[in-house]
Amino acid sequence: MRGIEGKVAVVTGGGGGIGTAICLRLAEEGAQLTVADSNQSRAEEAAKQVRARSGVAIDAVVDVADPEAVEQLFSRTENDLSTPSILVNCVGVSEGLNVFETSPDDWNRTLAVNVGSYFYCAQAFSKRVRAAATTGAIVNVSSTNAFYAEPDAIAYTASKGAVEALTKGLALELAPFGIRVNAVCPGMIRTAITDRMLEQAENPEEMLATWNRASSLGRMGEPHEIAAVVAFLASDEASFVTGSSFVADGGLSSGWLF
Repeated sequence: MRGIEGKVAVVTGGGGGIGTAICLRLAEEGAQLTVADSNQSRAEEAAKQVRARSGVAIDAVVDVADPEAVEQLFSRTENDLSTPSILVNCVGVSEGLNVFETSPDDWNRTLAVNVGSYFYCAQAFSKRVRAAATTGAIVNVSSTNAFYAEPDAIAYTASKGAVEALTKGLALELAPFGIRVNAVCPGMIRTAITDRMLEQAENPEEMLATWNRASSLGRMGEPHEIAAVVAFLASDEASFVTGSSFVADGGLSSGWLF
């Protein structure tokens, strides 16, 4: 895709299933990567996969809910690579708790990671893009929970609604500086997390069938399918797109199919 080759991209949550797929796709398009993750082995493995495909990647272990750690992340990216032109916020946590079970710590941690980190990273990124007098693209990986709720995910659902509003606010404020901001909202995506859920389920076949039925396409999505949307939004092919949220859920939100 136009406008990715040779650029530097920072991907938070880059060691996760979707995050790694995004790193690989951006590297395939010619980007140089900073793979940021809270887990050292995941960050190292994702960066290793990029380099194994002749890509350029450094790994960084960081708590992106800490604004000082975020500043260090972007300073290191500038020093080791160059000023980043692409930011993908792909970190997230979900406690899986309902309104009665959610403690203040659960609530605060979920909002700090799922919303606070997106803001801190966008702020650090956009300051550097503006100082370099260049342009940039931010892609926030959100969720279909930005638009509808589900049981036992009260803090997560609230956080994704906040990401939707944050995306629009950032797009409005950063447009004069040549920075586009968009979001991708995945539905049910097959990752190591969903695989573990199936392994631990009392009836994994029934659980998988339920997940598949939720989608109009009759299946779960794959990480590379989300990565393709992210790559488009990060590229010059989306040069007139900002403040938008792209739903990639296989038709999950088009109707209730359970």
